[in-house]
Amino acid sequence: MCPTQKQLQSTKIFQLKISLNETQPSIWRRVQVPGDVSLFRLHFIIQIAMGWTNSHLHEFHIGDQYYGTQWDDGWETREIWDEKEYRLEQVVSSEGGKFGYLYDFGDSWEHTILVEELLEPVEGQQYPTCLDGERACPPEDVGGTWGYHDFLEAIDDPGHSEHEDYLAWIGGEFASEAFDRDRTDAALKNIDRSELVRIYQRYYADETGPELKLCQGVAGWAEALTSAERTRPDELPLRRDAVSLLSYLGDHRITGTQSTGNLPLKAVRAVAAKFVQPPVLDTKIGDREYKLRTEYDVWPIYFIDSLSRVGGLLEGGAGRRLRLTSKGEQFLKAEPPLQVCFLLETWWHHTNWLIAYPVSGLDERLPYQFTLITLNHLLALPAEQSIPFEDFADRLIQSTGLTWSAPDMTYARDSLHWAIRRMIISILDGFGAVEREEKEQKIGKISINKLHAFTITKLGKGLLKAIAGGPF
Repeated sequence: MCPTQKQLQSTKIFQLKISLNETQPSIWRRVQVPGDVSLFRLHFIIQIAMGWTNSHLHEFHIGDQYYGTQWDDGWETREIWDEKEYRLEQVVSSEGGKFGYLYDFGDSWEHTILVEELLEPVEGQQYPTCLDGERACPPEDVGGTWGYHDFLEAIDDPGHSEHEDYLAWIGGEFASEAFDRDRTDAALKNIDRSELVRIYQRYYADETGPELKLCQGVAGWAEALTSAERTRPDELPLRRDAVSLLSYLGDHRITGTQSTGNLPLKAVRAVAAKFVQPPVLDTKIGDREYKLRTEYDVWPIYFIDSLSRVGGLLEGGAGRRLRLTSKGEQFLKAEPPLQVCFLLETWWHHTNWLIAYPVSGLDERLPYQFTLITLNHLLALPAEQSIPFEDFADRLIQSTGLTWSAPDMTYARDSLHWAIRRMIISILDGFGAVEREEKEQKIGKISINKLHAFTITKLGKGLLKAIAGGPF
């Protein structure tokens, strides 16, 4: 979701020129971004504008201070301030200001970022936006500026001893002078659903997942189920779809896509056809047909794939075969109640919830202990009793400190309610843990289903107690 005009009323627009150092002729981009953008989000804007793939570490150098991702690994040689905590307008406040951005500590791609102008937001304009630029981004892992020079020299000369090797390595021709402003601008405007951001959100998680065993909570929950209640997890579409995806990958030799490690489109279509309710992959609006482009476009598959990887059921990645781990093979042999509980525990305690609602208003992360507080709120609610959604959402917002970056309080509240619906209620609905009560509401000429209330099912109450560790 791009910032709306309401969100931009209190901030200036920074026009930045991003130049890749030591390249002749110069490789550069001109972009406009809101001044209240965090440095972390600015990192993704730079990646998309330049054409990088976010495959390496990075840092900002502003004045005497370095900003980036803080690692507690004992290797830091200087103090790094958390880039998520600082806004662009906090660290660079005037026209003519310059700062550095380093990408890939091996190849050392140094960028200089110049604040060309500070502007008022233009009504109707979405930010970030790309105004101009020149020349293609160098390939990743080419060896820095010197390696890029050698690369260009080789591919431009058919008689060069490494000409064929470099062409094979790059996958064909490389147009060093090419730059598509419109395509770059469109990518920036869709930044929150870009593959770079969603890859980060999926892997900003504990990829080992919970143990696949009858721990105290799961054991107590499973033992408390009657024979009739045990059929509910068995019939749950989410569980059956997870088994279908994992079984397909176990039975077929599937290699992750080169750029993201996602399922290739052929596999997406094959897996979707096996789902209990096969998701729509291609749509037609008027005379225009929109074809499936990536796994990210199919939330049911992306969700289960994410849980499988974060939970440690799958291994593999970009350009590598996707294989079941020993835990994945155990999962397929496990009883349905254990499978369901494992998947929910993986979501609740190990996965970054922002993959379900990847929009900029929530910033880059949820408040501290948001998932634990949410679990406690849900456990305090009675089972099989209608709960007004807006009352629940307002209490959760107040107790967790969840915020939305917009000055209009009505807009912010509505946005937070939608986020809670997507990240919590819709997910629990997929696990059979809640039942939704919706009412049709008209906004202008458009009709939408608005969540009015929800009910925690008996199955859901048991699942929530299980992932909390009991008691029963």
